Amino acid sequence: MPTDPRSTGKLYYGFYIIAACFFILFMCWGMVLNTFPIFLKPVAEDMGWGRGALSIALLTGAIGTAVAAPIAGLIIDRIGARAVMATGAVIIGLGLLAGSIVTHLWQFYIAFAFIGCGLMAATVIPCSLIISNWFVSRRGMAMSGAFVGTSVGGMVMSPIANWIILNWGWRTAFVLSGLEILVLVVPVILVVIRTHPSEMGLEPYQSFQPGAEAPSDNWGVNVRQAFAVPAFWQIAAIMLVIGLVTSGLGNHCVAYLTDLEHSPTTAAFAWSVVMGVMILGKLSFGPIADRWGPRIAMSIALGLLSVSIVVLTFAEPYWVVLTFAAIYGFACGAPLVINPLLTGNYLGMRHFGAVYGVLNLMAMVGGAVGPVGAGILFDAQKTYLPVLYLFTGLILAIAVVAILMKSAPRPIETTGQPEPVGAAG
Repeated sequence: MPTDPRSTGKLYYGFYIIAACFFILFMCWGMVLNTFPIFLKPVAEDMGWGRGALSIALLTGAIGTAVAAPIAGLIIDRIGARAVMATGAVIIGLGLLAGSIVTHLWQFYIAFAFIGCGLMAATVIPCSLIISNWFVSRRGMAMSGAFVGTSVGGMVMSPIANWIILNWGWRTAFVLSGLEILVLVVPVILVVIRTHPSEMGLEPYQSFQPGAEAPSDNWGVNVRQAFAVPAFWQIAAIMLVIGLVTSGLGNHCVAYLTDLEHSPTTAAFAWSVVMGVMILGKLSFGPIADRWGPRIAMSIALGLLSVSIVVLTFAEPYWVVLTFAAIYGFACGAPLVINPLLTGNYLGMRHFGAVYGVLNLMAMVGGAVGPVGAGILFDAQKTYLPVLYLFTGLILAIAVVAILMKSAPRPIETTGQPEPVGAAG
């Protein structure tokens, strides 16, 4: 029976895994994806491209993730995460370097398609799988500790990216980001990352009373079986709508604020506040999910997200902007932490990589449609208000879906028939 890793008196290696995933997510997701709102308006104005047209780069990036997500998940399940993550990081770095020299919009689209492939191979799917493998107890807290890196990266790098753009241009910012990924991230992946505790001669981190039976975490439906589980489609719908709303709102937020006569610097600062408060959200929602279950945690987050969008419609005073940033940032701390917890809770861990890879297709579709749709509506209406109204309605609808989720079906064997159990929501 596995023993509590804390009993050895040494720092459990899983905490190094959390630190490595934090750094990888800081650099690859926080620095690359969460700073796109800072680049949107400067790139569009410098190149003479419409915001809607430029936002299609996120669509091509989402196509890249859609192609990469299920493939990366399957490969990770079979050969482990380290090689896949290193390859993904190299693709991100080269994609950023290529993006710095584009002269036509179609070239920008291709660069982002490659970046999207790299992001899915290097970040969300493998980090979720690795942390779930290393931590049985305190999984929500461990997930929070790692995924807070996306928010810290956005918070730290947004003002830095804005400063670099104002002084040396957006192309220089792309070059520096690409070089940092290649020089710093790839070595961390190769040196630190291990997919399973058994690779280090260790057991997963789990706490239970002496003499009690160790909790089993080796069940799970495969992709084909998942399609027959209602919870799969509920999680998919939640990820689709959250991806659509947060990507659409997030990537146009700075442009919206500057349209309201807020300066680029104050708008970028507000986005940094979003990233900063998101840290608190991620640190909070993991323990909330550990205590009350991921379904309740997700429902709370969706309620707060709808409130924040309503607040944003009144964002002429700057104090209202900061209020929006605080509520929105806290709520946005939930999805990256809770989505893998929902998947593991409701669909199991045995085929987590493949199943979560397919589920991430929905998030990526939403993430692609949101910015493009918001940009097209803006170009047509010359205002973002219809977008904000639509997003509020979608979030409220998906909150109802989250509240109504049923307990997870757990198969007796991987190939056997599902048997309902009273899993925590």
